[in-house]
Amino acid sequence: MTFREKLALEHPECHGIIEGYYYDLCPETFGYEAERFCYCNCGYNGGVRCDDCWDRVMPGTEDGQEAKADAGKPRLTLVPRRIIWDIAEIRRYGNEKYGDPENWRQVEPERYRDAAYRHWLAYLDDPQGVDAESGLPHLWHLACNIAFLCEMEDGQ
Repeated sequence: MTFREKLALEHPECHGIIEGYYYDLCPETFGYEAERFCYCNCGYNGGVRCDDCWDRVMPGTEDGQEAKADAGKPRLTLVPRRIIWDIAEIRRYGNEKYGDPENWRQVEPERYRDAAYRHWLAYLDDPQGVDAESGLPHLWHLACNIAFLCEMEDGQ
């Protein structure tokens, strides 16, 4: 988005700048820049046409951030979907076994660390191996234990 486009959206009454007439106000006049960043010195020489200033792309809007500011936020669609299905299957099994879908929050993190470690070692011994009790892959159990730990230890 250019400075001129932003001005047209926010201040349509500023026809002199929007239409590209001679005008001596820069983008910083409207708070679009912290300080004057003028290519043509329009504010200094009495009203030279300032197309160069107003037609610049605003920093941070090069990739469409003006409509949805999500730069720097996690792109959850990049997470492989398979792990979500795998953890969901372990959760289904656990809910059948224990009944309460939130009871995992009552367990000390150390127990999930131990369980994760047991499943990790079993996986290393046999990458195709399954848990004897659930019949589900050790890798899925490992992922679920790690997910619980990530949730429990968030911010610690």
